[in-house]
Amino acid sequence: MAHRMTQGTDCDPDHHQPAAFGGPDAVMRHLFTAAPGASPGAAAPAHRAPATHSIHQAMAQPAGAHGGNPLLAHQARRMRHAPPGAGPGAGPAGDAGAGLGMALGAGDAGSVTRRNAFLDTVDPAIRRKVEAAQVYFLEYYVDHLTYVANRRHRLEDFKSSVRNMHTTRQHLQDSWNAHCSNESATLRRRRNRTREREFDILAQIGQGGYGQVFLARKRDTGEVCALKKMAKKLLVRLGEVQHILTERDILRTSRSEWLVKLLYSFQDQNSLYLAMEYVPGGDVRTLLNQNGILRHQIARFYIAEMLVAVAALHSFGYFHRDLKPENFLVDATGHIKLTDFGLSHGHLSRPTLEAMRRKLDRVKDQEPTFHSSTEKRSFCKSMRHDDDMPRAFSIVGSPDYMAPEILYTSLAMDQQKKQHQRPRAPSSAAGADADAPTGYDFRVDYWSLGCILYEFLASYAPFAGPTADDVWRNVYHWNKAFHRPEFDSREAAENLHPEAWDLITRLVAHCDQRLSSVNEAAAHPYFRGMSLRSLRTTELPPFVPELQSDTDKAYFDDFSDPSDMELYRDVYNKRKELDSLVDPHAPDAVDPAAFIGFTYRHNRQARNF
Repeated sequence: MAHRMTQGTDCDPDHHQPAAFGGPDAVMRHLFTAAPGASPGAAAPAHRAPATHSIHQAMAQPAGAHGGNPLLAHQARRMRHAPPGAGPGAGPAGDAGAGLGMALGAGDAGSVTRRNAFLDTVDPAIRRKVEAAQVYFLEYYVDHLTYVANRRHRLEDFKSSVRNMHTTRQHLQDSWNAHCSNESATLRRRRNRTREREFDILAQIGQGGYGQVFLARKRDTGEVCALKKMAKKLLVRLGEVQHILTERDILRTSRSEWLVKLLYSFQDQNSLYLAMEYVPGGDVRTLLNQNGILRHQIARFYIAEMLVAVAALHSFGYFHRDLKPENFLVDATGHIKLTDFGLSHGHLSRPTLEAMRRKLDRVKDQEPTFHSSTEKRSFCKSMRHDDDMPRAFSIVGSPDYMAPEILYTSLAMDQQKKQHQRPRAPSSAAGADADAPTGYDFRVDYWSLGCILYEFLASYAPFAGPTADDVWRNVYHWNKAFHRPEFDSREAAENLHPEAWDLITRLVAHCDQRLSSVNEAAAHPYFRGMSLRSLRTTELPPFVPELQSDTDKAYFDDFSDPSDMELYRDVYNKRKELDSLVDPHAPDAVDPAAFIGFTYRHNRQARNF
């Protein structure tokens, strides 16, 4: 009888009901009198995940039980017997991340340094696969240990809830059956892959060259998200796979309130999906389009939050490279979140570099065209409000906010390729093409922020031009084209405070003189009286979106409205052009190795499971 009870009370993931108990006394014995040396019970069949332990077994196991897995047992022993002061990861399963990092990641600092030095010499695609494999195993075992610890906590909660319960034997047995049924359902959900059909699509809220963005709700959890869907074959054909993987990696790594978070990433045979937190207040570009020049206090608030958001990204080891007002979203409380990490860090794809090189070849030997502030303000205003101007203007490729060293690098790499010379080491960015460098770093993001602040206070970007070629030319010869804006009214001129202009010139500058940290910016007189460390708690946002529900999309374009759709005609035309590049006779299946390590499920699942 005892043997049958030990096996029969397992919360089996493939059976809804546990075996019958021998009565309330037997139930109570299994709840509260299990011996420390209880047997772990029969092993699960090879084709199934290990069954959840019976209460008798679970009570007999120490915290962080490993479910019979020898690797997990070894790691659990390492964490339990870690010496005092061992730091994060030395404790129980709840702190397993760093401990597993020691076990699986790599060892002492010297070996980590040698490993990183070696990885810097290999192909970026191979390097990412190495890192993806490491992250996969770390996440797998941390997730498994966390699940086992949480399962034990749920058992303890159940025991506490019934310890002093005065009830019938049938109610007690029903409670235990319900607990086991919930554990079985939880284990089943852990085994299921995330799929598109698990989301209810509520509306389309975005359209790009590679895919669409939808407002969606996950059926089982009720989470509202922005679901980005991209075609695999098109990404492979255009060499954009690395950019998408980089975006996924950054979103997964992010633990900052200033960065948009990734909830799920998954794939099927034809598409990639990124389910991100939904930020309902629209983007800063919309604010600029509606207001033109921002008042001093408003501009200062938004550029301060942008600086902190960019610093948060840098703290994870990435820099953005493509900052612009469209990449900053306004959340439900009126604060800023940074998004769109496709071009962050890493390497620009070959098609992107080729496109940049062709554009620069056309204009690099031409002098910049001078336009007055009134002219720049006029055609920028026209582009913002003209119904015939497509929303895709920035997508088509105007580098209004791009640091010049990025442009110089694209040309230098092409010249080095032609000369069959080894590329020289990255050097500091220069203000003219005569000193064009062959590399750049995180300081390119501070240049972009300077351009954005300029536009806040002038209503046009500093290198704006009537055509994309004019913008490319002005950025390439930035030291000749950069001027203080002029205004038609005294009020607008006084809105550009001397401290603001000084900050702009310290950001839109040769990178050796450029401000390059949030601490340097926080010390600037422009932010006197502001604490950049506590913006979300000490500063009142100038705009808070008025939302009717958690799925309100009033601050996004209406893709069911023909007039709004007309604004995206160039985006759709570009998508058709890109689709034509994909060979219709090519096999439907894409090499799955190209997207290794893409799947992700955020920590809400780990806590619940």
